[in-house]
Amino acid sequence: MTQEAVNNAKVLYRLGATRQEADELRKLYELTPELLKVLTSPVISIHKKDAVIEKIYQDAGLSKVLVNYTKMMCRLGYIGEIEDILDAFYLYWDRQNHILRAELTCAGTPQPEEEAEARKILAEKYPDCEIVLTEKEDENLLGGYIIKVHHKEYDRSYEGRLRQLERKLTGR
Repeated sequence: MTQEAVNNAKVLYRLGATRQEADELRKLYELTPELLKVLTSPVISIHKKDAVIEKIYQDAGLSKVLVNYTKMMCRLGYIGEIEDILDAFYLYWDRQNHILRAELTCAGTPQPEEEAEARKILAEKYPDCEIVLTEKEDENLLGGYIIKVHHKEYDRSYEGRLRQLERKLTGR
């Protein structure tokens, strides 16, 4: 993700775009990959691109803010980075709204006590955040769970606990 993508994501946030609007915009580009090809094409005039944006965004029910933002991204040559911009927008939006998204990985369906314990660990480490947990199954885990937050991992799996015990016993 480039610094330009991060800066453009901040602009989108400051314009008042919501996470739901960003989701709709992402969906639009996922469902119509030709749209990005048109908007990044050097042979299509900016006036035609503007008309395409107006028509498609209006049909999709997207706000005027997103219409104008996309037009500006086309003019500045950043529209090709829209996926990175949206990824950066999600991260920035979560940070500004004190939302922590974490992934809870278990051997099977997480038990209520595992989820409660994971939430407790995260609440202690990130006290000012609302915690949003997504659950994932990994049949390679023998038991326990692993929590992933951004680039950090909290390993409470049986294998992880055995490694911790081994380190304590061997002094490594």
